[in-house]
Amino acid sequence: MAVVRWNPTMPWRPFQQPWSPFEGRESLWDEMDWLFDSFAGSTQPSGIRESVWTPRVDLLEHEQEFVLVADLPGMTQEDFNVSVQDDVLTLEGKRTLAHAENGQGRYDYSERMSGTFCRHFMLSTAVNAEQITATYKNGVLEVHLPKAVEAQPKRIAVQASN
Repeated sequence: MAVVRWNPTMPWRPFQQPWSPFEGRESLWDEMDWLFDSFAGSTQPSGIRESVWTPRVDLLEHEQEFVLVADLPGMTQEDFNVSVQDDVLTLEGKRTLAHAENGQGRYDYSERMSGTFCRHFMLSTAVNAEQITATYKNGVLEVHLPKAVEAQPKRIAVQASN
């Protein structure tokens, strides 16, 4: 007599697939995503949700300065603010989608995010706030934050001894 593994089948499983407690988890996750997304933003009449989104940034530290590079596509200079206070760099703003603003047509599918954002970056050393410069070109923001004189490294001359 051969031993055969027991395979429970249900009437709704016509292909004799074994029962799994994890089956259907994708639809459960989809429902949970929908629930949390409804709290993250409000549905606009056009069917597009406004939500909190996070622009991608790079923060580099050099000997003399910090450099922040942020991708802010589809925004104008009036749509965002950059500020520094107590060694904390703040980047905040709001991105709106041009097609959603005019109210014409309806979206069948949309992956582009819109809404407000606020990013805070703790700087490891003090910066000279009066010399901060920022440029915005082709959807990329670049902020140069020179370190304060007392925070910059000092080269020490070494004397040869006889």
